[in-house]
Amino acid sequence: MNQDNHDRRLVRYLILFMAVWLVLLTAIPSILYTALPLDTVETVMWSHPFSMGNAKHPPLAAWLAGLFTVAFAHTDFAMYLLSQVMMVTGFVYLYRLGKEFFSTEKAVFSVILLSTVIFYTFDSAKFNVNLPHMALWPMMTFYCCRAVKYDRMRDWILFGVVSALSVLSKFFGLALLLALFLFVVTGRDTRKYFRRPGPYAAFAVFLLVLSPYIVWLVRNDFPPFTYIVDRVSEEKLNPVTNFFSILGESLYPLAMPLLLLWITMDRPFRSLLGFRPRDLRPSDPAAARLALCVQFTPIALLTIMAGTGMTIDSMWEYPVYFITGFFLMAFWKDTVSLREFRKLFFILMTLFVLVQASDVYYWFTRTRLRGHFVAREFAAAAQDFYRERTGRDIPLAFGEMWFAGCVMQYLPSHPYAGSDEDPYDEFRFRSVLDNEGALGVYLREAERLRLAKALGLDPDEIKANSREYVFRYCAPFGKPKDRSVFLVVIPPRKHAPRTALPQARD
Repeated sequence: MNQDNHDRRLVRYLILFMAVWLVLLTAIPSILYTALPLDTVETVMWSHPFSMGNAKHPPLAAWLAGLFTVAFAHTDFAMYLLSQVMMVTGFVYLYRLGKEFFSTEKAVFSVILLSTVIFYTFDSAKFNVNLPHMALWPMMTFYCCRAVKYDRMRDWILFGVVSALSVLSKFFGLALLLALFLFVVTGRDTRKYFRRPGPYAAFAVFLLVLSPYIVWLVRNDFPPFTYIVDRVSEEKLNPVTNFFSILGESLYPLAMPLLLLWITMDRPFRSLLGFRPRDLRPSDPAAARLALCVQFTPIALLTIMAGTGMTIDSMWEYPVYFITGFFLMAFWKDTVSLREFRKLFFILMTLFVLVQASDVYYWFTRTRLRGHFVAREFAAAAQDFYRERTGRDIPLAFGEMWFAGCVMQYLPSHPYAGSDEDPYDEFRFRSVLDNEGALGVYLREAERLRLAKALGLDPDEIKANSREYVFRYCAPFGKPKDRSVFLVVIPPRKHAPRTALPQARD
């Protein structure tokens, strides 16, 4: 078999892997789950109506969610498909990145080894602001490497565009920019590009793409930065234990693929990593330098933040994992036999299918609010309640975020939805609240008080006019659970319009 046919055969394995991935991780939640996850609902809420920004993050994730929601008629399938489109796009660019440095075998390995990362196989269906980075971070790294390898203006411009889109998804995209900057400046052959126009053209395009959002930030007093300051000022954790906890969480994805690579070697117990320890050296120094910069720069930033006692959400680490397979391949042996390739591919595909089977089993046997809640029944009850009291359809569901979002997602009229925890939502829907009113949604005493504070209403009046609904939900072979939800009609407040964007979170 000549090399071209051999490579095409390996690529077919990769295509099979991506096809199985796309089908299973889109179909399973679309068929089984009765409601969208919390972060997905919040992202869809930001997209309805269209906005240049929100109080937490840049707007790209919301724009993508809005586009797919409209294109697929507000179905849950749209969000699960969007998540996997991001993942598979990232796989394609990660393979292309691998081909810049490795053989076809190692390039394919760098992709399929990601099936050992739990986030990729379990949580990637939950579309949120991190998911666009699953596509954009491999694209950024690929175009940066192409730019410094060939010095073509097209690659520099594409690098600038993709980098701006990454920041438009989440500010953490700046961490990868820093990592790629370190990659360029630490290379003897790549530092020279700072004396050429390419990097400056990329930076100019980067600023141009970001400029509308920067204007929005200035006009609205930088609400995401207020949110960030509030997060930082929250009660801090123990700096030492927090540091090592985040460091361990960031590094553990390397353990499982490394173990699988070792046990699938033709002679696993004869040598370490397929060769003698004294021969441990990267096959391509540039690939090793890239892997080290991209793998550890974001981790270093997160662990430094954790060392100050700042609360770090584990989701912030998810984009870092994209380079895991590439990192291992950068230090792996040069040659991989077809037998080793087939063995590893079979093991990884088997593990991936078993993980999805366990998720299906868990859905059938464990009752979960966001996996089994009767969201459409709840939305219909909310509409009936509001019509009974006002004679109109719900213009806005406001209060507890996930339940308000369910009203938006599962009613045919798709009213607006806002959260009483988000001060920008009160500003964003000021006209609706002043002129049409809203449906208030809360679950317990603390949320009723928060809702009253957000809207400037009397908590006792809200309580007196609320109606409690109890909904039962259950997994097919699980224990039934009940959930109480309180609904209240919030009248128009023309007598007390809001004139400024609140700057503090409750």
